[in-house]
Amino acid sequence: MPEFQPLDVSDSQFINSILKNNNTSSCEYCFGNIYPYLAVMDIEYAYVSSCLIIKCIVSDGLYYMFPAGKGDVKSALDFLVEDAEKSGLPSRIYAVSRENAELFRSIYGEKFKINENRDSFDYIYNSSDLINLSGKKYQPKRNHISYFKRNFNWKYEKLSADNIPQCLEMSNKWLENQKESPLYDELVRENKIIRLFFKEFSSMDCIGGVIKIDGEVVAYTVGERLNSETFCLHFEKAYSHIRGAYPMINQQFAENELSGYLYINREEDTGAENLRKAKLSYHPAFLLEKYEIIIR
Repeated sequence: MPEFQPLDVSDSQFINSILKNNNTSSCEYCFGNIYPYLAVMDIEYAYVSSCLIIKCIVSDGLYYMFPAGKGDVKSALDFLVEDAEKSGLPSRIYAVSRENAELFRSIYGEKFKINENRDSFDYIYNSSDLINLSGKKYQPKRNHISYFKRNFNWKYEKLSADNIPQCLEMSNKWLENQKESPLYDELVRENKIIRLFFKEFSSMDCIGGVIKIDGEVVAYTVGERLNSETFCLHFEKAYSHIRGAYPMINQQFAENELSGYLYINREEDTGAENLRKAKLSYHPAFLLEKYEIIIR
């Protein structure tokens, strides 16, 4: 009988062998977007009928990912539902695509409630748009980048073991600047996730980019291949007081590393008003709809 077992970084190759062939555009289906969250929660996985199930154990209950893989999805879902019902905890399947929500309903009918979750929609961009920033709608971005290039002694580097310590230092300084933010506790949590990500960076199939001014890291971004057409960005940090730092890391990373992809997934906005405004300002090609299924 299959059982859930604790997730470990040593599982990356096995889990990636399933996720990389899952043909999804949803940002959750990346090892680099699962494993680092061990810094703030317990995560387990099970392999059922040739399908992978991820379970996140948090203070308010259980969160499952819809089964990934080419096996018997119904058997995997039956296992998931049974596990949730036996737990006695509030349980749901999160970040479910429209197609998988419809599949779930075809299996279970109206037994479980399925809700659209706008806050979890992924923002998907044409890579050519983020590289070239062409047209009137991107003029503000080009203005910020032009200012940055004119006024700073800057350099782009690929993320590596050599500059990761500087990125960690920059993340800590960035967090220090957010102490008055009403979201500070959430940002502290995010910083723990980022630190674990960088600690195990060499074990994950991820790449990143760095912007330096006079040798000091002022911005970085990291992500990984989601499928043959889509790259997924996991983290992006820049000093907001440096005009153009955010647009520069966005554009330079896309230009230097992502020209071979058709799309770039910049993940969800979590319902944060400022983040939603920022993501919309880059004019996504489309938003990837997601749903949640309430199990109990």
